[in-house]
Amino acid sequence: MNPAEYERMYRYEDHYWWFVSRRELVDSLVRQLPLPSHPVIVDVGCGTGATAAQLQQHGVVIGVDISPLALSWSQQRGLNNLLLAAAERLPVAHESVDVIVATDILEHLDDDVAVLKEFYRALKPGGYVVITVPAYSILWSEHDLALMHRRRYVAGVLAKRGRTAGFEVVRLTYALFFLFPLALVMRLLKRRPPPGKQPEAQLPPLPEWLNRFLIWVQRIETTLLSRLRFPWGVSVVAVLRKP
Repeated sequence: MNPAEYERMYRYEDHYWWFVSRRELVDSLVRQLPLPSHPVIVDVGCGTGATAAQLQQHGVVIGVDISPLALSWSQQRGLNNLLLAAAERLPVAHESVDVIVATDILEHLDDDVAVLKEFYRALKPGGYVVITVPAYSILWSEHDLALMHRRRYVAGVLAKRGRTAGFEVVRLTYALFFLFPLALVMRLLKRRPPPGKQPEAQLPPLPEWLNRFLIWVQRIETTLLSRLRFPWGVSVVAVLRKP
């Protein structure tokens, strides 16, 4: 990720609809898992720490990121269990983790199957991975360039990668279903930045009423996702289980 994006992420994460909605979705998915008391949860690619901070209500949370800059922002949130490491080489013991959360991480990495196999190694038998990734190559835009993505996914491909790594697919769906048409138009209009301009993540400033409305829409969707599977969306969401 471009270094400037970490500062933007830190400023936006607590209130901007995209970050709030993704965090609440992940929190809902973790809440539904049959976990032991005081589970160990590893947030891989924890970024500036908002998701890790929210997940602390469920157990002991360890934040892992490859960027010292990201971890410094996480520390400003008061997080202490932080590790500087790559997703491919998690500094945790074999079969020591109950849940791994990887929100919009796999698309950054060259070998996503190798990363999933590392998650498999770290998880206890019966442990879970909660994953979100960006969907559909047609949505590729300046946003992906700014965040240094290597790919976008369809649900079937993510499921296949998970099974190749040894996981069972417990849940598989798209998310941001209702906002997909808007996202498609916006992304097609901003495929690449103007010549000479640094790519920026597409987080346009919004009036407060609209930001609150989008959070409300996504909260309805998150509630529905506890019972339904959406056929398309801006993101792919998967819950994988180690047998």
